[in-house]
Amino acid sequence: MGNAVQGYRLVTPHIEYHDKTTVRVGERMFELLHFKNVHSEADTAVWLPNERVLFAASVAIPKSINNLRPFVSIPDMLAAIRTMKSLNPEVVVPGHGSFGTTQIFDDSQRYYELLLERVGVMVRDGKSLDQIKRELRMPEYADWSYQERMPTNIEAAYRAVNGR
Repeated sequence: MGNAVQGYRLVTPHIEYHDKTTVRVGERMFELLHFKNVHSEADTAVWLPNERVLFAASVAIPKSINNLRPFVSIPDMLAAIRTMKSLNPEVVVPGHGSFGTTQIFDDSQRYYELLLERVGVMVRDGKSLDQIKRELRMPEYADWSYQERMPTNIEAAYRAVNGR
């Protein structure tokens, strides 16, 4: 361990912000957008308005089931997706996967809305979380990567449907 930290120097943040801030470097402008409860505890999207390029953090990843931690909120994810989409970027660079267009947001939004709908029906039918995990199917997304993450996605949808 001693060798691993040799030469390590802690550099504290030079800029702190809460929801949004703008940073200018030379003639380039960067808008930093903080999104809470969408993937990690420090998700920041970086928007270059003049270039119309959005580095979209890890809120939406192309054709992949996202890693939803216990604090992640699908309603917050959907709000972040709508906010980023409203910027009308020409290029979207997700936190994982290949760059693309706002189609990345459209696909993720449809997935989460359908997941919420299906979990909601099952909850109203009296199914437990364990039953939903066993029975819920999303064949429209069977070709998406990281299918093993589906249980945590179902848990997040279950929390949202139950108002938690």
